[in-house]
Amino acid sequence: MLNQLIVTMIPVMAVVLAGFAYAYRTRIDVSAANRMNTDIFLPALVFSSLATRRFDAGLDGWLVAATAIIVIGSGIVALPIARWMRVEAKTFCPPMMFNNCGTLGLPLALLAFGEGEFSHAMLLFVTTNLMLFTLGAYLIGRDRPWRRVLASPVVIATILGIACSLAGLALPRSLLLPIQLLGDIALPLMLFALGVRMSAVRRADLKVGIAGALVCPIAGLLVAGSLVPWLPLAAEHRSLLFLFAALPPAAANHLLAESCRRDPEKMAAIVVTGHVVSVLFIPFGLSIGLLGAGG
Repeated sequence: MLNQLIVTMIPVMAVVLAGFAYAYRTRIDVSAANRMNTDIFLPALVFSSLATRRFDAGLDGWLVAATAIIVIGSGIVALPIARWMRVEAKTFCPPMMFNNCGTLGLPLALLAFGEGEFSHAMLLFVTTNLMLFTLGAYLIGRDRPWRRVLASPVVIATILGIACSLAGLALPRSLLLPIQLLGDIALPLMLFALGVRMSAVRRADLKVGIAGALVCPIAGLLVAGSLVPWLPLAAEHRSLLFLFAALPPAAANHLLAESCRRDPEKMAAIVVTGHVVSVLFIPFGLSIGLLGAGG
């Protein structure tokens, strides 16, 4: 189990460290890259993931609802801690809510539960990203109007992807493959840009980073432990939700903080420190998951 985590974490942290090393030697502005990621690459990833998926209204509905409750519940748990630490809630709470169910969660779900649960893990990823680029964008953004939030490329890509799937529309390979290739750029670029931002993190930001690294998985597991056992789901689906709850903050939080100029250094510190500390929390969530699935 620990070996699965290490094998998954090494490439994630390697890309972050590559960005850090490059920025340490070269002055670089990643704002243009982040803009392309939010406008092109990430929407392409979301669309291609949804357009090729077949939905089960009953099961998928419960998984989406549970994901949303864990996300919002984690933010509620984190709010009094942010006030106690005298850190702005719009900086501290979003990364506690939106975790790395993409670059970390997807491979972990595949390794732990196999191909059968991978499509459900992808559903959790898409649900979290949709909430991040709607609710999260509203929270992180400085007075960003809802009209602008709902018109974001990620939201549009989500709607189009679901529409294609529900309509049974099979896109020709000559059209789908370029979209998938663009989507493949999103997650590595996000991690590299996170490493670049880490080169500018101040020592004072590390205090917030360590606090966020601890609060994120603890809050998620508290909410999941109160919710998941009561849901009408099979053991493997409950297991997946416990793994989801234990994940560290997503790099996309930094992507939004960078674009909205919302304390990107603090956000980077929370995200990177969260991934380091996750080696303590993910095995716990994964243990619950594997035990529940009979693994």
